[in-house]
Amino acid sequence: MTARPVAVSALDVALLGRIGAAANVVVAARALGISRDRANYRLRRLARAFGGPVVRADRGGARHGTTVLTPLGDRIAHGGFDVVETLGPLPRGDDANRLRGTYRAGPPPEVELGPSLALRVAFRAADGERVGVALDPESIVVARARFPSSARNVLPAVVEAVTAGGGPFGRLLFVRAGGQRLRVSVTAEPIRTLGLAPGRRVFLYVKATAIRRIAAARAVSRGSPRS
Repeated sequence: MTARPVAVSALDVALLGRIGAAANVVVAARALGISRDRANYRLRRLARAFGGPVVRADRGGARHGTTVLTPLGDRIAHGGFDVVETLGPLPRGDDANRLRGTYRAGPPPEVELGPSLALRVAFRAADGERVGVALDPESIVVARARFPSSARNVLPAVVEAVTAGGGPFGRLLFVRAGGQRLRVSVTAEPIRTLGLAPGRRVFLYVKATAIRRIAAARAVSRGSPRS
């Protein structure tokens, strides 16, 4: 089985940009409202995915004790989502976050999913065409507040449930955004540090190119979480 391509998230891009400006992981993490451990986890994840470090610690000279971007980290910080392929294929039979809507050619192109939710997308279709879309639960970044990002979709949402499971991430959030229930894969650490409990208001960050078109007949809204 081939390895799943990395998802370069809005948070990854923002984190690298903050490190580039502050030359300090702790300061960058604090500015984004995340823990140092979570920041270091994301830096290691990027390094594994691209085969090289995205930051370098300077232990001597005038910049002693600082952390700077490597050329790879700088490329990701400035190229953002478009540096790499963001998603592998969705698992067969997984109906998580498969939705139906109406394509609007724009600009910008969007899929209207309801009276209060439209998602910017990168694919083409006929204006007014009914289309199906899928959002991989692992491609959605959850934050407590807005932060500078190249993500085209920033959705206010409310956490409805937190469950065990969720594949490699270990936990699932069920959130309500614009009348749609969405599933988000997260680790236990952000649940604790961000206080992700039912009723918590959050923001979801989703890149336009992470929203994939699928056959409209197979698109379904996710129902209630399974116990």
